[in-house]
Amino acid sequence: MRSAADWLESLSPWPEEFGLDRMRALLAELDEPQRAYPAIHVVGTNGKSTATRRAAAFLAREGLLAGAYTSPHVSGWSERIQVDGEDADLEQALERVRPAAVRLGATQFEVLTAAALAEFAAVEVDVAVVEAGLGGRLDATNVLAAQVVALTNVALDHTEVLGDTREAIAEEKLAVVEPDATVVLGEPEWE
Repeated sequence: MRSAADWLESLSPWPEEFGLDRMRALLAELDEPQRAYPAIHVVGTNGKSTATRRAAAFLAREGLLAGAYTSPHVSGWSERIQVDGEDADLEQALERVRPAAVRLGATQFEVLTAAALAEFAAVEVDVAVVEAGLGGRLDATNVLAAQVVALTNVALDHTEVLGDTREAIAEEKLAVVEPDATVVLGEPEWE
């Protein structure tokens, strides 16, 4: 049997069609780990990883056990899932979700996202800071009922998926905002 990391690398990074049905089914099979803790959802074009890691560090300084999920990675897959500033055990996190992910045909990003959310539940974080991958509305991370959403900035990126204006892209990214959530804006024009 292949290692979890080899298996992860063999998965498609892109879905045939964007949507949340497979991700919701995967999390349902994992007993909804994303409901075990409050979350901060970080969306935007640039600076999401920095914002995610900084928010987790600030929360840790306040005495909270904070999880951080970022993408992409710089030096290795394991840096994407951190707890208390340290890389999580990637093999363990992936193996936790692998059977259900294989059954459902999950993509690479869906697997990583589910592994992060399940890892945070398993170690009982006080809060998770989760970076969106692509956009927001149809991103695999849009399964959180985040009480805080941070929008770093908006630029023309992935226009074939998100839209061809900054306004359309901002709408896609801010579609993760739940009623009564607090929204932190990096650019005041989106108020």
